[in-house]
Amino acid sequence: MEKLGAAVGVAKTTISGYENGNREPPLAVIAKLAHALRTTADYLLGITDAEEQPFLSPAVDASAGAPTFHWNGAELDEQELRTICEFIESIVAKNKRRTSEERSS
Repeated sequence: MEKLGAAVGVAKTTISGYENGNREPPLAVIAKLAHALRTTADYLLGITDAEEQPFLSPAVDASAGAPTFHWNGAELDEQELRTICEFIESIVAKNKRRTSEERSS
């Protein structure tokens, strides 16, 4: 847990909270977790069983120390990332609503 926490920039207690279901990671942390674990955010969220790497992948710029994201080799700017995050958030919310409705039926 300590190495994973260091890789994504959170404390090991935070990672423990994610694993135990006591905390939910923000989308930026989910992306970092997926990269560190060499899997996809969809897999981590339980949306898919496929563990393969996505075309959208974070890369760390050693000089800046901040992750940059690429799609098929092209770097995405902040607005493009914001749009992608909003889209993902809407899908996750829709899936949560659907799951909640199915459980209450």
